[in-house]
Amino acid sequence: MSNYNDDLNSMLCLDIYLSSLSDEKYNEIAHKIKSERIFPVTSWDISGNYLQKATPKFMQEADRLYLTMLSKKFRWKLDVNSFIAEPYNAIVVADNMQEIYWVNQGFTQMTGYAAEYALGKKPNFLQGKNTPPETRKYFREQLLQLKPFTTTIINYRKNKEEYICEVKIIPMSNYKDEVTHFIAFEREAI
Repeated sequence: MSNYNDDLNSMLCLDIYLSSLSDEKYNEIAHKIKSERIFPVTSWDISGNYLQKATPKFMQEADRLYLTMLSKKFRWKLDVNSFIAEPYNAIVVADNMQEIYWVNQGFTQMTGYAAEYALGKKPNFLQGKNTPPETRKYFREQLLQLKPFTTTIINYRKNKEEYICEVKIIPMSNYKDEVTHFIAFEREAI
């Protein structure tokens, strides 16, 4: 820390700064902290304002940023910004083996399933007794073609409630033209 700002107690987000320090570094500056109890946590005020107001636009921006990060990580050719503007409730990213890699918060809101439950599963766990076999077959055939497609399917929430889901699936390929993932934008059809 610089000499002109040795007053740690006036530092914004002091809790975040302190948590980033090693034990050794913390012990070096601990004597400068006037109170052992650092509440209210100042950074909570900053982030709490946004978390309490998780508007659809805010959530869409968070989804866009995460998909952009995935795009860089897996070197996808398509720009995620080109298709995230369309309305959706949920996003599911599955790998090329069709196992769920990531879901957004909207997935949990729409289906009732926590992200942790869905990860590693195939999306067909959402299907049930009234999901027509023809629809399942159509999905498999379309995925094998490795082209974007949109369709509807009867899915089931965690509470066993049936709903009609409109799904837009986009295969994501890297610069070697290998499909590495599928992104599904889903919304409840009314």
